[in-house]
Amino acid sequence: MSPAREAAGIAVSAGSTGQSALVLDFAHARPHNDTSTEFHTEDGPFTLVPLSGQRSSLVWVTRPHRAEELVRLSDDELSLIVEERMQSMLGRVTVEPGRQVFPLSSALPRRFAANRVALVGEAAHIFPPIGAQGLNLGIRDVESLLDTAMRHSDDPGSPAALSAYDRRRRPDILARSSAVNMLNRSLLSDMLPVQLMRTAGLSLLGAAPPLRALFMREGLRTGSGFGSVFRV
Repeated sequence: MSPAREAAGIAVSAGSTGQSALVLDFAHARPHNDTSTEFHTEDGPFTLVPLSGQRSSLVWVTRPHRAEELVRLSDDELSLIVEERMQSMLGRVTVEPGRQVFPLSSALPRRFAANRVALVGEAAHIFPPIGAQGLNLGIRDVESLLDTAMRHSDDPGSPAALSAYDRRRRPDILARSSAVNMLNRSLLSDMLPVQLMRTAGLSLLGAAPPLRALFMREGLRTGSGFGSVFRV
C-alpha cells in the first residue's frame, strides 16, 4: 500500500494468496547459531529467523482460519504447538507477548519507476515470505537504484534514469516473483504429481550439498550461482 507508488500513478496487479501469517517472537532453550530455518508445510512456509541471544522470530504462514485459531491460544498452548511444529530443534519454546496475524497477498506493479519515483522493496514486489527472496530482491533494488543514480548524476529522477532502472530491475523481479508464487502454490496444491515433483526437488537439494549451495548463491544474487560453475 505504498503512498509514493500511488502518487506516481503506477498501477498494480494484486490478489490474495488465501493465506495469513502468524508473526511472533519466542525464547528457546538451545542456541540457534545464527541460522534461519524454513519448514515447508501443506499450508505454507514456517520460518524461524534468529534474533539476539536465545530468541527467534517466527513467521508461520497458514490458512486464515488456522491463524485465527492459533492467535487466540494461551501462551503455554501456543508454545507447545510451535515447539512440536519445529520438531523441538531449539528445545523448549516460550512464546513472547505481541503476536500478530497478517493476511497475505501477491502484487506486482506495472512499472518499477515513473514520475520521479523509483520503487524498492515491498513497494516494488509483494509475494509470500519464502527463502528470504523479498529481502534479497529489496537489497538488489537499492543497489540498482544507487548505481543508476550515479550513472545519471545530473538528474537521477529524469525519465531516462527511471527507464534505465525499470529495465534493469524488471527481469530479476519478474523471475523471482514468479518462482516464489509457483513454489507457494505447489505447497497448497492437492495434486499428487505437483506434490511429488516438489518433494523430489527439495530432497535432491537436501542430498546434494554442492547443488544446494548453488541455488543458495543464486537466491542471493541472480547469476552468481551458475556463474561460479562456469568460471570453474
